[in-house]
Amino acid sequence: MRRWEKELRPELDKRDIRIVTVSTDSVQELQNGRGAHGLQAVMLSDYGLKVTDAFGLRNTLFHSAPPGDEQEALPVPATLLVDRNGKVLWMDLAENYQKRTSTDVVLAAVQKHLD
Repeated sequence: MRRWEKELRPELDKRDIRIVTVSTDSVQELQNGRGAHGLQAVMLSDYGLKVTDAFGLRNTLFHSAPPGDEQEALPVPATLLVDRNGKVLWMDLAENYQKRTSTDVVLAAVQKHLD
């Protein structure tokens, strides 16, 4: 389990919040790598970038995927807080694709929008 998930898990569980990841990896790639991160989340494939485009998160400035990746563009790494009706309550966009939103920032957003 990733450190940030471990730190947030009790707070998320208390509020019945689920983590959903969206990746440009194929379904097969997600299945093959599922255990590698220990992530307790629903993992969705957005290989065609439809979800990425629906949220306006396509990164066309540079390609940060490993060599040989077929994607023409990748999403801007983002953390979203979405309610049960699909309304985006909060979004944080990563400036550095290797660095995700801190647990303190996510927890503050959860408290502000859901408590």
